[in-house]
Amino acid sequence: MVIGKNVLKQLLANQLEPMTERQLMGINNLQQTSQQAEDALSQGMESLQQSLADTLSSGTLGSSSSGNVASYMGQMAMAMGKLGTLEGFIRQVQHL
Repeated sequence: MVIGKNVLKQLLANQLEPMTERQLMGINNLQQTSQQAEDALSQGMESLQQSLADTLSSGTLGSSSSGNVASYMGQMAMAMGKLGTLEGFIRQVQHL
């Protein structure tokens, strides 16, 4: 069951009352920071996914028969690096 952020915030507030104004501001700041981090990670993932798709869809990646094996291997290494970076983003999102 997924609990919305506002519902979770209200449940916490009810359990932690009375809270000082400073504590309430801290909770709001934490919520904003978490949202900004989530947005940044989402944008980064979208950018990486597009970059990876562009690399994989480029005509030269799949055409090793052209004799340019070094180029093919370089592009494959770049694609694998992008996949590794994408995996890192996914892990960061899971930790949010």
